Amino acid sequence: MLELCLYDPPEVPNATFKALSYKNGTILNCECKRGFRRLNELVYMACLGNSWSNNCQCTSNSHDNSREQVTPQPEGQKEQQTTDTQKSTQSVYQENLAGHCREPPPWRHEDTKRIYHFVEGQIVLYTCIQGYKALQRGPAISICKTVCGEIRWTHPQLTCVDEKEHHQFLASEESQGSRNSFPESEASCPTPNTDFSQLTEATTTMETFVFTKEYQVAVASCIFLLLSILLLSGFTWQHRWRKSRRTI
Repeated sequence: MLELCLYDPPEVPNATFKALSYKNGTILNCECKRGFRRLNELVYMACLGNSWSNNCQCTSNSHDNSREQVTPQPEGQKEQQTTDTQKSTQSVYQENLAGHCREPPPWRHEDTKRIYHFVEGQIVLYTCIQGYKALQRGPAISICKTVCGEIRWTHPQLTCVDEKEHHQFLASEESQGSRNSFPESEASCPTPNTDFSQLTEATTTMETFVFTKEYQVAVASCIFLLLSILLLSGFTWQHRWRKSRRTI
């Protein structure tokens, strides 16, 4: 059973992300621009069996216009523009499309922003926006996968800097690339030994606190008992002294 990624891919300053292929189970909301609504209340389309089920359609909210059956645009208009970086890496991520779908075709009166619901195993590619340049020499990706028992996105290894200031960072590019060359893994997950040591330390601290509290109560009780004995002895001696005077 496919697990949905609970959150969107992480945000990277001055960068955008795009999926070059969509894993089976991915859901795309059927959103229409203002003034239009979904036809037949079709809420979403899904990637199933390497193809998108159903087609999103939008119709005008005006009752004067007839409900038009909207068909996808011609094949030549389906493909969206990609950056040079995406083109160079597209073949890498689309070599084997088994269990994946390509970008769904646009529909008339579609909203400007697409809302996807990704599943575990999905990969998205990050690129710098116009006017910014990446310090790394390779593509930066984020993968939705199980890390430390939780389904979450790995952090993309990408830093985008202003093209005018890019030359100032060239000296540190190689060292930064080496630091970011290791993908996120479960190696950073806390080990049971760490949890046990923390628990032991907390237990020891609590026992010390309890012992100190009990010790203080015991000392106070001893002092109270001693004072009581002294006071009782004083009363007894005074009583005997008065009795002896009466006898004389």
